[in-house]
Amino acid sequence: METLELKDDEIAIVWSIEDVMVECDWLTEEQAMEVLHDIKHNHDATIGINWEVIYYTAQWKYPQTKESNDG
Repeated sequence: METLELKDDEIAIVWSIEDVMVECDWLTEEQAMEVLHDIKHNHDATIGINWEVIYYTAQWKYPQTKESNDG
């Protein structure tokens, strides 16, 4: 695991695979990691990263099917 070191005048918000899978329970761990990777490299800095960004990125990359929505 990588350790993030911050200066006294910095903050960091960390999103995990678990966060993605709570919001998007149809994803596998591998898919959730891909969602995080995509968000890291393509997010809009004026919006940031939030639950909606996670959900819509997951839906775009791995659309939820009717069957996974029912069960």
